[in-house]
Amino acid sequence: MKRRRLAGAIAFGLLALLLAGLAWPVSAQDVVPTDAPPSPEVEEGAEAEDLPEYVVQPGDTLFAIAERFGSTVEAIVAANDIADASVIHVGQKLRIPTAEPERVPGVEARPNRRLHPVRPGETLPFLAFRYGTTVWDLKQANDLPRLDVLWPELVLEIPPAAVPHDGVPLLPEIVAEPAPVVQGQTMLVQIQGESPLELSGWFLGHDLRFVEGEEGYWALVGIDPFTPSGAYPLVLQASEGESGDRLSMQQTFTVTEGTFTTYNIVVPPGRQSLLDPELSRLEREKVEAVFGTWSEHRLWSGPFGLPLSGVELRITSPFGQRRSYSGGPPSSYHAGVDYGADEGVPVLAPITATVALAEPLQVRGNAVILDHGLGVLTGFWHLSRIDVVPGQVVGRGEVVGLVGDTGLSTGPHLHWELRVLNVPVDPLQWTERAFP
Repeated sequence: MKRRRLAGAIAFGLLALLLAGLAWPVSAQDVVPTDAPPSPEVEEGAEAEDLPEYVVQPGDTLFAIAERFGSTVEAIVAANDIADASVIHVGQKLRIPTAEPERVPGVEARPNRRLHPVRPGETLPFLAFRYGTTVWDLKQANDLPRLDVLWPELVLEIPPAAVPHDGVPLLPEIVAEPAPVVQGQTMLVQIQGESPLELSGWFLGHDLRFVEGEEGYWALVGIDPFTPSGAYPLVLQASEGESGDRLSMQQTFTVTEGTFTTYNIVVPPGRQSLLDPELSRLEREKVEAVFGTWSEHRLWSGPFGLPLSGVELRITSPFGQRRSYSGGPPSSYHAGVDYGADEGVPVLAPITATVALAEPLQVRGNAVILDHGLGVLTGFWHLSRIDVVPGQVVGRGEVVGLVGDTGLSTGPHLHWELRVLNVPVDPLQWTERAFP
């Protein structure tokens, strides 16, 4: 696995949560002693770059900063050419004159040091983002035994190579698209990291399965069409490969309403028995077991093709349409896209896949399910003929069957659906863009 270091992309700022065990004080190189050292003075000719640097936090005052570092307001004012000691702003970088290092127990004398006294509520991911470094570098620079325990008055040394971010850190660096996401769409979650990571997470009650890519890690999330609109937390857990250090992070994403119609299906008299709940349940469990398959190898690249070619594409029932049967209340949604077409029209594989199911079913009629890898599968229902067998590998544009009218159908058509980790999503989104 390519080595990477955890970067600011998973430093989730103010929303970082802490994991694992009870918190206890930890030691570090730079702990402010309880006995305040003598007030420092700025010596004539002292080099400003030799002074430790501090970035002003919300709520800071010069008096509080001076107390934390064993300095004085006068010394800080002189070192930074501050005109008004009552006016400092968040993100301002101050050079801090401190007492002579040999007079402060536990503080090693080194030039160009930057120190940060931990404030209540601050976490290593927050500080890593603020100073343009990583949690792992902060841990190493301060000999911290754990990543998830900090306590107020602990003073951290910022690694020399770190580049501070001005002001309050931006929230957050996890990348998800589209954002906001619409009911029934697929959402791509991307995490960038430069260290081997073990990632897990969940969103909307579903586990996320991350895959390592060229520039980090990514996972696909299917948004159920019945998901109420609103803001939902995505929780991510990251474990650094070598040390096993763990962090838990959270970010909120918004689901917005889609535009769906309601359609009443009048079932032909000879097919009323297909509405039997027990029959539907058994078949649904069989199909969901196949759609729940996870194959380690990704077989697709780029946008998917359409399942019909050489004929007029006529959508007779769009994805997500609310369904009622024979005048009953809407009880489900349309999990795919229906294309009206003459019986016998070839049905094509939209992209490379392995045939996962190819057999007659009671409700769905002659059915084919293709496995494209990594939890992405497509289904084709109501075929008049099946032209593939389970285990067969098919390429983009290969014929898998013919349009038909089998199963619970009111006329010749093709039902095409796509699921991500067993959640039905709009297949047309996959024809318009690539994932990832």
